[in-house]
Amino acid sequence: MLLYSTTAAMPLFILLLPRRKSTHSAKLTLSTYTRSMVLKQRTARVEKFSRVLPTDERIHENIFVEKPIVGTPDGTVATVYDTVKRAAELTSDGPFLGELKDGKYTWRSYRTVLHDAHVLGSALLHFGIKPGEDTRVGIAGVHSVRYMTAVHALVSYSMVLVPLYHNSKTEALCEIINRCELEVIFCDNEARAETFINRITAGVIRAPKKLIILNTTGAQPNGAHDIVQGLEVYSYDYVYALGEQHLAPVVPPLPDSTYVICFTSGTTGQPKGVMLSHRSLLAAVAGIYVQFTSPPNNLFCGPDDVYFSFLSLAHIYEHLMQTFTIYNGGRIGIYSGDVSRLLADIQTLQPTIISLVPRLLNKFYDQIHAQFAKKNVLVRKLFEYAKEAKLKMLHNGVAQYDTLWDKLIFKKIHQVVGGRVRILTTGGAPVIPAVMDFTRIAYGCPLIEGYGQTECAAAGTLSVPCDTSSGHVGGPAPWAQVKLVDVPEMDYLTANNKGEVCFRGAAVMKGYYMDEELSAKTVDSEGWLHTGDIGEWLPNGALKIIDRKNALFKLAQGDFVSPEQIETVYLNSHLVDQIFVTGLTTRSFLVGIAVANVSLLREALATRSELARYADQPVEKLLSESEVRRFVLQELNRTGKEKGLQSIELIKNIQLTSEVLSRLFLSCLHSLLQSFSISGANTRERSGYTNSEAPQTPLETEIFP
Repeated sequence: MLLYSTTAAMPLFILLLPRRKSTHSAKLTLSTYTRSMVLKQRTARVEKFSRVLPTDERIHENIFVEKPIVGTPDGTVATVYDTVKRAAELTSDGPFLGELKDGKYTWRSYRTVLHDAHVLGSALLHFGIKPGEDTRVGIAGVHSVRYMTAVHALVSYSMVLVPLYHNSKTEALCEIINRCELEVIFCDNEARAETFINRITAGVIRAPKKLIILNTTGAQPNGAHDIVQGLEVYSYDYVYALGEQHLAPVVPPLPDSTYVICFTSGTTGQPKGVMLSHRSLLAAVAGIYVQFTSPPNNLFCGPDDVYFSFLSLAHIYEHLMQTFTIYNGGRIGIYSGDVSRLLADIQTLQPTIISLVPRLLNKFYDQIHAQFAKKNVLVRKLFEYAKEAKLKMLHNGVAQYDTLWDKLIFKKIHQVVGGRVRILTTGGAPVIPAVMDFTRIAYGCPLIEGYGQTECAAAGTLSVPCDTSSGHVGGPAPWAQVKLVDVPEMDYLTANNKGEVCFRGAAVMKGYYMDEELSAKTVDSEGWLHTGDIGEWLPNGALKIIDRKNALFKLAQGDFVSPEQIETVYLNSHLVDQIFVTGLTTRSFLVGIAVANVSLLREALATRSELARYADQPVEKLLSESEVRRFVLQELNRTGKEKGLQSIELIKNIQLTSEVLSRLFLSCLHSLLQSFSISGANTRERSGYTNSEAPQTPLETEIFP
């Protein structure tokens, strides 16, 4: 079975490791379940992304393994604890965790972090906290070396991590804290601890007995809180000193021990706590490793690699990439905590591996193009010509990073991300094809896309490093079997290669915390995880995500939103009688169409001197005026904020109408709004932002200053 085709003559290693020269023969003989091929180009065009088992269910599997894998290739690592211990040996106690101090990264070694984790965990035991997975501990805030040391302290004593996302609503965090009965919460700073203390005082939070502040700004009382009975507050330094005095033997986890309970970001009902074992996470890590290293990819990582860490550890995607880096003995450099300085941090660290969500790929795309638009005519022409030349190569299956255009033009862009990046990964939401193509030609390295859910440790499908196509999410990860099931109510049938995406394999979750009924509905008796996403098998065996089974959908930054809930909130405004909210998974914002209450709108306009001139206009003209639309949008979002909507739930644009939205009309609106949601200035259309909605954070490094 031919899985790759090729056209001209250079070894693939030059593509994947552009700073290393290959002396390997172009002829590669591979096992019968994959193929033999001749590499005649710097990349191979992928012809098949999966193989299909000869069953009625048409189950798809990975092309690089004979059967789905269940563990790591070396066979010695089955838990996160094992992974760190292995890395300490592999690197002879090399650098592990780094963070910025006085403008440069300082590093703590693997054995130092293991020791710090041992000390911190010992302190918890001295406090009376029991080791084992019956103990759940929360960590709240932006991650840091101390945050990650706390994670490994929990791992060292088989306790379960419950990350509390710093951008979540406080009410949602209170629900998680109470449901998980968190005895201890690590907080990144005093302000966050004070937020929880206020909720405890108000009786909203009842669970925690101890708060430990990771980063204190002054003298911190250590012990019983002076107001809240039964609560103790400690500084990290105090707890660490206590642990040094009372060291206790570690209690390493078993492979099936629960590693983390990640709460999903859905906005309807109670948040769902996904329980993932060490085995599940390591299976997903092994899947990435096998996908990267299998011929003809040969994309190996090791102690020289540096991963840039800035995604929240409340998301399993970050745990996956960090653990992958640890498995290879690499370093993890943590961002400064200030997202406006993200690129400055990257340029200081000079990482080799970066994971970016589509929203940031969009932002970088916009900002790079905006900077080139300000240059003189010659530079602009060179940029456009170079871009078109490399895009033509890409669309012909060639990904090459040492061309004349790289040396003249794109080397400047390489420096924007530090100049050493070998691997870019993305996931969490689809990437706009134009942005994906540009990323693949501009940064000097492959872009690898994954698709999955928290329920399967994020990486259920993976693209191939040497792939140059877009519009799909690759084939099954090496651990996974993937199938589609009929959704007749939406006319998605497996006979047409369409249906709900289901995963089976070692990375699938243990279940939802304290929700056996939902667990049984989500993972059936045969072990299939039903995702709720609608997929389509393409002729080349790649999976394309085309729809969602329920109303909940994901925006480009990876967060779920519920349009029905948002619509209900907006209807509290007297200015609208009906509203329809929607968005696209390739965009980072929502838009809406609203039926205006014209009489009340006229009254509101008449009371505002700057808008009064519109109050007596004919209805159609009135509702089309940009100032009127802006006013309604501001009023709706004021209502939304008052009712507790998050910033990602606020609409960024609106159309007004006086016609009642019938059910039939509503069913057509989503497709109509797709064009509306990306309308705007031509320079912004391809990345999904209008001028007013484009990110305002500038690039810290000018290109061609």
